[in-house]
Amino acid sequence: MSNIKKTGINIITYIFVVFCIHSQHSLYSQNKLFQIKKNTPLKEISGTVSSLGILLRDVNVVVKNTNRGTKTNNKGFYVIKAKEGEVLKFTFVGMIPLEIIIEDITAVLNIEMNAIVNKLKEVTVNNKRNRKDKSGLMGRPDVLTTTFGNINTEKVGYSINYINGANLNLTAMDLWTAIRYKIPKLSRGTSFSLNTKPIWDIDGVIYETINGRTLPPIDLANVKDVYVIRSLAGTVKYGAAGANGVIVVRTKSSTFDNKPIATKTKLYSNKKYYEEDAVTFKNFGIAQPDYFEAFDSISNLQLAYIEYQKLLPSYKNQFEFYFDMANYFQQIYKDEKGSLKILSKIETRFERNPEVLKVLAYTYQKRGLYQKALKVYKKIIKIRPNYAQSFRDLANAYSNLNQYQKAWKMYMNYFYRGNNLENEGIGQVIYNEMEALFVQHKKQANIKELFLVRDSANITKDVRMVFEWNTSEAEFDIEFVNPQKQVYSFKHTLSDNNSRIKHEKRQGYSSETFFIENLTKGNWYVNFTYFGNKQNVPTYLKLAVYYNWGKPNQIEKIHLFKLKDKNKKWQLLALNYNHLLP
Repeated sequence: MSNIKKTGINIITYIFVVFCIHSQHSLYSQNKLFQIKKNTPLKEISGTVSSLGILLRDVNVVVKNTNRGTKTNNKGFYVIKAKEGEVLKFTFVGMIPLEIIIEDITAVLNIEMNAIVNKLKEVTVNNKRNRKDKSGLMGRPDVLTTTFGNINTEKVGYSINYINGANLNLTAMDLWTAIRYKIPKLSRGTSFSLNTKPIWDIDGVIYETINGRTLPPIDLANVKDVYVIRSLAGTVKYGAAGANGVIVVRTKSSTFDNKPIATKTKLYSNKKYYEEDAVTFKNFGIAQPDYFEAFDSISNLQLAYIEYQKLLPSYKNQFEFYFDMANYFQQIYKDEKGSLKILSKIETRFERNPEVLKVLAYTYQKRGLYQKALKVYKKIIKIRPNYAQSFRDLANAYSNLNQYQKAWKMYMNYFYRGNNLENEGIGQVIYNEMEALFVQHKKQANIKELFLVRDSANITKDVRMVFEWNTSEAEFDIEFVNPQKQVYSFKHTLSDNNSRIKHEKRQGYSSETFFIENLTKGNWYVNFTYFGNKQNVPTYLKLAVYYNWGKPNQIEKIHLFKLKDKNKKWQLLALNYNHLLP
């Protein structure tokens, strides 16, 4: 079966890298994007709060850790003042509380709240005694969720030992030491021991044991459960790597059970089969704005341009108008010069709005105008010098122009500011691109730093997809469907993935990368459901698709989508093996 990873499908999110920087990296501490200073000015934030389309009255809106607060009026409207970096909290009886980090661009926040659902579990009373596992500890769940699927812990032949994290010795040197004396066979060495190599499944991430007990550092106080799987029946799902046993660890902070963003897994855990419910994306996915009605009876370039000039005073402050008009003149009349003239107005009229400038850069990149895109990204990094995304975008823009030395320098600046290569998000995007740049253009980039790649052959994949969205408030669901109609979803909503969205805002990025390995015969589908961005403006989604990633015949294709209609599933791409052919 083919896989989706975030470093492949199996969605790979976790790549291990040794990265040494001979620089003043230590001069910078952790990203200080939202360090609130005393002289930071207050800005006005306004919007409405609703639930299921009904405006809510008397919703509490407060700025956390301050005495600033208000309530929504009888029309669900509120106005409050806050500083960039502060957090707005929305609370209402019976609704799930929401917290939103205020950014430089934040002015309007239209909030949709969801009701709290109380799930009552069925209680069965019988005369069975409390179940204990072989270590004498109670509370082992009936089903263990592993990276490769569920295991029935009661099934005969599975030989699973369970340890509740509350029973671990927190003074132990490491997790291995903490668990080995809880399971007699481990301490006697009759099962796998320090001389064998069990693998570790920690919150959905696979780690292979090296030199005995080597494993990633883990806070023992954060361990929720430990399962030791020793039998072939239990480890077979892990393949040859699990022959020496598997130790499954779930931490208290893990979101593995409800957020399938794990590695080396069959990422199709939230739904078994595709429901054929996506609509092919056309006309930017929305009904045409009213101003297009004026062009219905026009079939002449000159008259069309006169009509545009008439409309301009009424729509001069709506950035989508300029993009719509630029696309109209390019697509309908093939008027590239006139189209670019309209786009140039955006650079001056919205010169301080990084979200609008991003769309402009996306547009230039889609058209292959990389020098113009570079100019825009330079403007954005001046506006947002502490955003991780600014460095990645500028580095990528330099790479598009084959200016590899400047590209590497921008990636290095990302580290000089205290950032690192994390498991997902912008860290994953940057790692993929640095790895490819190092392997393919080391000499041209004049790279002096030590960047150790595990295996240069591993950088090649059939398809790499980089999703970028212009506003951090965008909420959506990306769905991948393999040829067997199995589904994996990446959820980007406050209700499903709040911690991820907070991380994006604190680090300053709005992107994610995915790979498809082994694009076998049959179709893959990439679907997208949009849920809004808390404003009355569209979100623009850039999707860069790299076919034959890392190979000599690599091809890049950029798609740009304007998103406005909510709760409708669009099919963005249909892929198959033919896309890889030269």
